Amino acid sequence: MKNSMRILTAGILFGVTIMAQTTARAIPFTFEGRSLGMGGVAVATADIATAAFANPAMLTNQLPTDDFALLIGVGGFLRDPDNMIDDIDQFQSANSRRETAINNGDVVAEGQALLDMAEVVTQLEGKVIAPELTAAAAMGITFDSFSLAISARADAIAGGAVTNLSCSPGQDLVSCAAAIKTDLNNPNKNLLNIDGIIATEVGLSLATDFDLLGQKLSVGLKPKLVNLQGLIFKESIQTVSAGFDSINKKDNKFDLGNFTTLDLGLSYDITDSFRLGLIARNLITEQFKVLGQTLNFDREYRLGLAYHNRFLTLGLDYDLSENQPLLANPVFDKLKTQYLQVGAELNAFDYVQLRVGAAKNLASGIDSGSQETAYTAGLGIWLGFNLDVAATYTQDSLGAYVQTGFRF
Repeated sequence: MKNSMRILTAGILFGVTIMAQTTARAIPFTFEGRSLGMGGVAVATADIATAAFANPAMLTNQLPTDDFALLIGVGGFLRDPDNMIDDIDQFQSANSRRETAINNGDVVAEGQALLDMAEVVTQLEGKVIAPELTAAAAMGITFDSFSLAISARADAIAGGAVTNLSCSPGQDLVSCAAAIKTDLNNPNKNLLNIDGIIATEVGLSLATDFDLLGQKLSVGLKPKLVNLQGLIFKESIQTVSAGFDSINKKDNKFDLGNFTTLDLGLSYDITDSFRLGLIARNLITEQFKVLGQTLNFDREYRLGLAYHNRFLTLGLDYDLSENQPLLANPVFDKLKTQYLQVGAELNAFDYVQLRVGAAKNLASGIDSGSQETAYTAGLGIWLGFNLDVAATYTQDSLGAYVQTGFRF
């Protein structure tokens, strides 16, 4: 066993050396209820219902009673590392006070409101916001010699920034207030620009296992078809809350095309209780042109380690490369991620599962808000069908996921 551990460790370290040189742009790693509740951990802990999204090799690492599983879930996540939502709220609140002051003939109050609006605008440059929505469905089946899963997933990933500002950072507030007053009715000033990608994938995962040095080595492949659509939305921060209902209009969308790619997953049972996992996603890469900029749908790599017994599962996942957001505009590069994630699941006789976890973004050059540790919690219940709910929270981000399904 010691020799096999040396061989396996050397291979992984070699893989880390090669993979860490790659910078990727792709959809988020596993985002479903069980994984989210455990801090995002999934590569070496996924079950038959979630393996298609986390690591196809994990399809062969299930309880003997789990021959079939069905999962359907939806979730959402919002990152606001610069508190841009608060800034827009403050701008609109000050504008409301300005309008009230004008109606009351209060010149002093109007001037103060404009100064408050100016203070917001001078601080908006470079700030970003990142909302995400996801929906997933998967069906996993285990046979004597192999396992398979059919899966579908849609991710709407967006980044928002305010452009065409009336004022420059650090500009004198009096002159900025005068500029804002001039620009209030200009629909091309102080624009919230939202650039997004809707990525839809359909995949077929296949997995089998072999004996390696007396322990089980599982290999999984997932060929998948991916469709990409672009999304663009622009609205003045003065009226953006009233105009958001138009974000999904046909005029705001455009097709980028389809492509086929492949995921490769591995898992190795170091002992009866410890398992190592590795997932390489999007082995066939692709590039798309988006409004004169290049969008790279590139490779991603993640390593996972898990301890498990009948009642407890502990996991750790680590991104082997920095992953850029799936957005062509370089202004959103600060949203890149490289997660170290830990999680635990306490299983009460398969009827109730309690989950907790944490995730830390270790990417370089990100804001302090993006560096905050995200804490997660989740609950799984068996009611003749599975119900899983999870939530994650930091000071500047929040997310939730709910999924249901059944297994036998």
